Amino acid sequence: MSIGQPDTCRMKLLSIRRFAGLFCFVLILLMCHQIGAAAPLSDGLKEQSFVTSDRVRLTYVTGGSGDIDLIFIPGWLMPAEIFQPQLEYFSKKYRVHSLNPRSQGTSDIYRGPRLAELRARDIKEFIAHLKSKRFVLLGWSLGVMESLDYLTRYGQEGMTALVLIDNSIGEGEPPKARRSARSKMTETQFTKYIKEFARAIFKTTPDADLIETVEKSGLRLAKNPSDAFAVLSKPYEREYYRDAVYATTRPILYAITPRYIEQSQLFVDKHPQGQTKIYGDAGHALFVDAAGEFNRDLEVFLLTSDEAEKISED
Repeated sequence: MSIGQPDTCRMKLLSIRRFAGLFCFVLILLMCHQIGAAAPLSDGLKEQSFVTSDRVRLTYVTGGSGDIDLIFIPGWLMPAEIFQPQLEYFSKKYRVHSLNPRSQGTSDIYRGPRLAELRARDIKEFIAHLKSKRFVLLGWSLGVMESLDYLTRYGQEGMTALVLIDNSIGEGEPPKARRSARSKMTETQFTKYIKEFARAIFKTTPDADLIETVEKSGLRLAKNPSDAFAVLSKPYEREYYRDAVYATTRPILYAITPRYIEQSQLFVDKHPQGQTKIYGDAGHALFVDAAGEFNRDLEVFLLTSDEAEKISED
């Protein structure tokens, strides 16, 4: 045995350990990417979480500072990051918060009963967690229905204004009922459906990171598509949402694509503080497709709503 052999063995052992450590590190990174990769957040924005009263962990993206909270509720299976253009823009003047509802984004998956009721209660508990005294509630798509459900159940205390983005508010003629077999999709069919859906909501082509984040959020329930479509099931007639709109005495901005023009006309005729804006060249995610225009419109709405609140207080 040569004198240098123990050192050689020691060096080999160290190399093996370093390789094993590096392998584990790479494996962890891959697992994290697979579980919940998300569009990178801008400086000043971060993800935080809270636990609901029934022990479900919900995450949200938050940032900014100011006297008023802007609270964003995304649509069906969508992640909090979908509102990143607004979170970046408005965090300069407001506190901004975008929720990952149950089973969406990086929040816990929930497959239990009373889903509609719990998702409305989650908004209430989210506002309480934020310790928000004055806030604007902004719901998009399914988030419109859940925001109106929240208002019906818990009232408008603390809310200074409401923004409803591109969904029905129960006005006008109801759409024709249609049968759907979507809940019976296989995992493969659902995966294809979500990948197409993740692109169909945009008229423009957003960043690849955002598309990936939307897809990953949408596919978290892919093994049980019926659980995903259960999120859409609401135990109310459409008039439930219409009544919630007109029971709200705060300023409301109804931001829509052309398919909801009839409802918007009836809305502004009936609601004394109702405003509407039609985005004719945008897709369903109009606040991404027309981010600059939407942000400017929202900024003006927030300023006028704030002035109206000050006048009413005087």
